[in-house]
Amino acid sequence: MSQYMQIDIRLVPVYEKPFEKQFPRLADLLRRTGRQELVEKETSFYEMADALEMIAESPDTPSGIREAVSPHEQKIMAIKEIARDHLLARRLNEMDRELYRMEDAFEDLEASL
Repeated sequence: MSQYMQIDIRLVPVYEKPFEKQFPRLADLLRRTGRQELVEKETSFYEMADALEMIAESPDTPSGIREAVSPHEQKIMAIKEIARDHLLARRLNEMDRELYRMEDAFEDLEASL
């Protein structure tokens, strides 16, 4: 690493409307499962995927929520893994395509809640 410079590649969430208004059902799910900070911070879907995984796998999550979230969580985590591989290899165009797929998966989750 350079002594005076560093490379910084970040994912920055960009929501046209406040997250809570754009994804009200997902925001409600996050609040009901004790993850309101994700709603307040308007966290990126990439970061939110890990919380979704915890919700789907936690024995404390009511079975109805777990059943609704699980199929989406599995798809989202698979996409995240591919996106992560592209990020680590600095294949940013490919990563961008996966992020679009992740957005679609979160929109599908919102519609199914």
